[in-house]
Amino acid sequence: MTKLKRKPETRKKLVSAALKIYTSDDYKKLSIDEIIRQADVSRGTFYNHFQTVEEVLSAISHDFSDQMVSDILPMYDILKEPWQRISVGYRLFLVRALLDRKWAMFVTRHEAWEENTLVSSYVFKDIELGKSKGNFCVESTEAATDFLMGASAKAIERLIQGVENPSQYIDTQVRMIISSMGCNSEICEMATEFSLTYLRHWAKGTLQGKPRKPNWARNIESKEGNYFLNND
Repeated sequence: MTKLKRKPETRKKLVSAALKIYTSDDYKKLSIDEIIRQADVSRGTFYNHFQTVEEVLSAISHDFSDQMVSDILPMYDILKEPWQRISVGYRLFLVRALLDRKWAMFVTRHEAWEENTLVSSYVFKDIELGKSKGNFCVESTEAATDFLMGASAKAIERLIQGVENPSQYIDTQVRMIISSMGCNSEICEMATEFSLTYLRHWAKGTLQGKPRKPNWARNIESKEGNYFLNND
């Protein structure tokens, strides 16, 4: 019983240690020896949870992706229309890339978008719902989900590398994603504008019910995040 209780905490210590090293100026020192030194655990304890450093990085990517979905559920899951859910979720992932570079570094990895992640599960269900309501016209939900996952990772990578006009880039991305679901131009424009307006209200705390903002979004009105609040 005691051993089982300790396992999640030990894993968390190892992940936290690896994350601290990887995102520091000493990232080249990332190794099992350095991780166990930072976490203050034995090598044997490390191997109880992971076999390689790469496995730790994969776990961080997966955890970051799942945590993002959990963070945004209060403002995302109240939306009813599939095109609203897809456009808002997609835009918010891209906005976070501008606000949280450390997070963005990990969610460009493929583990953040695998089939067993929360984001993949929700997107799959939203596409299925869109098909059942006649909003989306795609032959394969699996193919559409994989397409959206790949587009998300690439767009985040592009944003952290730097684009000339982040607002325009994200608008274009949202418009193209909704178009890829088989929606006409009218719905594409509605989704682009709705997702922008919805996030403005969320950032300003004026959404109905005032769903909470997670810690990473508290600087959403900073110079980096403010672009969508004043993008008229």
